[in-house]
Amino acid sequence: MNTKTLIATPLIGLAVIGAGIGAAGIASAGTLPTNGNTIAMTIYNSTDQTMTLTGDYTSAGDFIAGPQETLAPHSSEIVTASVDNFGGLTAVVNYGVPDTNTIVTFQANNNAGAASTDGTQIGGTHHNRYDVMTNVDTGFPTMNAVYTIFPV
Repeated sequence: MNTKTLIATPLIGLAVIGAGIGAAGIASAGTLPTNGNTIAMTIYNSTDQTMTLTGDYTSAGDFIAGPQETLAPHSSEIVTASVDNFGGLTAVVNYGVPDTNTIVTFQANNNAGAASTDGTQIGGTHHNRYDVMTNVDTGFPTMNAVYTIFPV
C-alpha cells in the first residue's frame, strides 16, 4: 500500500459517512415546498404520560404532516406546515396531559422579521408540574424548531 492510499482511504470513508448523516437529517423532516414559508416542529414528549391532541391550527396555509391524535411517553413527532407565499406563517399544536388537567401549547412563528417559539406555554391546574424547552434551529423562510416537554 502506498502513502496516497493510506491517506485517501480514511478521507473517503469520512466523506461517505458525512453524506449519509446529512441525507438522514434531511429525510427526517420530509420534503417541504420551496415556494413559501415552511415550519417543521419536532415535539418531544419526555413525560410518563400519553399526551392527547386538543387542537391545532395555522394562521395561513396548511399542515403537510399534522400532529398525531396522541403522543406516547418518551416519543417524538415532526409536524410540518407551509404557505405558498413569504408573508408569514404561524403553526400551533395543543396537547393535553392527562391526570394533571394540563394543556401545553407548542407555537412556531415564521415571519420575515424573525422566527420564534413565542406563545409556547403550559397552562391548566397543574401547569407547574411540567416545563417546556424550545430551540429554533433555522429561521425564515424554512423554520425548524424543537420542543421538549418534561416533568419538573
